[in-house]
Amino acid sequence: MAEGGGGKFIERVRSMSHSQHILAILLVGLVVYGSFIVADGLIVRQWLDSSFGTTPDLAIYQERTSLILNGGLIYRDLDIEAPPLINYFLLPPQIVGGEWWAYEIYFSLFPILTSICIYLVMRRWDDHRAFLAALLFVICPFAVQDATWGIQDEPMVAFFYLLTAILLLGGYARSSAIAAAVGFWTKFLPIIIYPITFLSLKGTRERLLSIGLVVLVSCLVSLPFLILTPEEFLRFPSYYLLGRSGQGSAGMSIINLIGVGGWHLPGELGAGLTVAALLLSYYLFKKWKLDVWRGAMLTTVMFISIYPMIRLGYFILPFAFFSVWVVQYKDIALRLIPMYITLLFGQGFERASPGFDQPYSWLLGLILVTAGILIMLDITRLCLKRPCLLDETKREGLPSA
Repeated sequence: MAEGGGGKFIERVRSMSHSQHILAILLVGLVVYGSFIVADGLIVRQWLDSSFGTTPDLAIYQERTSLILNGGLIYRDLDIEAPPLINYFLLPPQIVGGEWWAYEIYFSLFPILTSICIYLVMRRWDDHRAFLAALLFVICPFAVQDATWGIQDEPMVAFFYLLTAILLLGGYARSSAIAAAVGFWTKFLPIIIYPITFLSLKGTRERLLSIGLVVLVSCLVSLPFLILTPEEFLRFPSYYLLGRSGQGSAGMSIINLIGVGGWHLPGELGAGLTVAALLLSYYLFKKWKLDVWRGAMLTTVMFISIYPMIRLGYFILPFAFFSVWVVQYKDIALRLIPMYITLLFGQGFERASPGFDQPYSWLLGLILVTAGILIMLDITRLCLKRPCLLDETKREGLPSA
């Protein structure tokens, strides 16, 4: 009886139109993120603030956006380490009040938008599995946590990062180049998979057009700041290589946790290892003749494993790439659970934790983060070996909506 009911439910899901699938994604996103935001307002926010202090990034968002709304110029009037566009993308929640709930609602929109983009493009290969992958991503625990209780901008950054690969996957090469450039001037990260999308292009003309679009967008964004405040503006790229302090590590990265334990590695070494990992990923992409989704996944995982300044929200990215295999393979799905748990608690022990002395908490954090990254690498290994919905025959000419 239960099996019959389950079979009927699956059949009903399969028979849904693409418009109903989109509506389902929106509804699930509204319920999940809305519930977390309501819980935050009723219970969680007070507990978090009293236990761990107020979320520091919220004050930073408010300060930067208030400056812009009052006619100020970032970099000149306020020393910041972020690229310019993210500060302007944060204006909507500030305009409607700038409270914690406004930012949580705003950040929650981006995983939902990303999920819809995943579905609209990947449905050309397999509508049902594309819907399941999109539905899985909309409830990604890394994204839900960061968009709501964490009040972090990583879900927005992930949107532009993933959009670069999603658009090229759908055949929109020029839009993909624009997304990569906009993403870079939002928060640097999307530029690391641009070489994958660039190498995936066929023909010199398309590659030159791609470079031209990236240069054009970069000029449009940077020129006003280069003219009005050149010296201050040119400082921000160094943060992503050496950090604001120049130590070259931060967050829950293995390199930073080792540094917290007293073994500090030079910032230049961390930057060099990151560049080497990226170059190796590009080489393997060509050698193994990977498609753009697998290539972007490999580059992302290798980058996160080495980069000295990662945070929990960065793992939204591999989760998204894994989703197209998770909906098909139970063993891959089950690996996501210990991956999330170890990384979640690993971040908690980044500095100190209740019940543990600070000098020792970093060691537990290092063990947990290393375990989480090893699980992520194992999932990547399995994904690269197995087929997924993107290996099905693509249905050309299928409307996106």
